[in-house]
Amino acid sequence: MTTTLTIRMDDTLKAEAEEFFDDIGMNMTTAITCFFKKCLAAGEIPFKLTRQSKHERLLAALKEAREVVNDPNAEYCDDPAKLKEFILS
Repeated sequence: MTTTLTIRMDDTLKAEAEEFFDDIGMNMTTAITCFFKKCLAAGEIPFKLTRQSKHERLLAALKEAREVVNDPNAEYCDDPAKLKEFILS
């Protein structure tokens, strides 16, 4: 069973988010569902909420990416057909 969720957001934010999620093969519904599932699994918002410059956020993301790449125990998905399932698990 599903339900409808109505949210209000800035038009520009919505358009940019739709473009981003489309680029990675998701629609807004899947992206929001993924966010909710990650919040519930973690028991918190699954990212740090701080005021950082774009430069600082980029450096932090690159650092995290390097850590994941160098972690032999990191989970990965090399099958594009199963990517959505992998992200949502």
